[in-house]
Amino acid sequence: MNADSPSARGFLGWLRQTLEIAVGLLVLGVVFCVTANVFGRFVLNYSYTWAEELSRVLFIWLVLLGAGVGSLGNEHVAVTFFRDKAPAGLRKAAVLLSIAIIYIVCICILLGFNDVISGYTSATPMLGIPQTFLYSAMPVMAILTIIANTIALFSLFRSKTP
Repeated sequence: MNADSPSARGFLGWLRQTLEIAVGLLVLGVVFCVTANVFGRFVLNYSYTWAEELSRVLFIWLVLLGAGVGSLGNEHVAVTFFRDKAPAGLRKAAVLLSIAIIYIVCICILLGFNDVISGYTSATPMLGIPQTFLYSAMPVMAILTIIANTIALFSLFRSKTP
């Protein structure tokens, strides 16, 4: 069993692998909807009204779930030129500051989501998908990012160098 296997990584490995599969399925769904709509428009001279709406919903979930998966894998783009040149103490302070900012943003997302869904009964026009389902991608991404941030915080305090 290697170190990258899901059983070696425990629950977080299983969670990340499951989310990667979900993101892959969302990509397939978006590709199918867009392809069906393009085929319908240019070959059949008919536009599928459900395809555009469903592809939008799937794309929103794809982007936000992908951001959460990227956070779990610490795979986001970062400019580290100045941080790498800084002394160890300043480097650790910069990492702590970025972790604190990410926590604040995620907490704002979670608190804001509670306000957004209170009394919200709207649905998408064609498919009738509740808007609360559409907006729930934000707190899911925020929770995944909080988990990843907590792991980064623990590893920062455990390591000698940031």
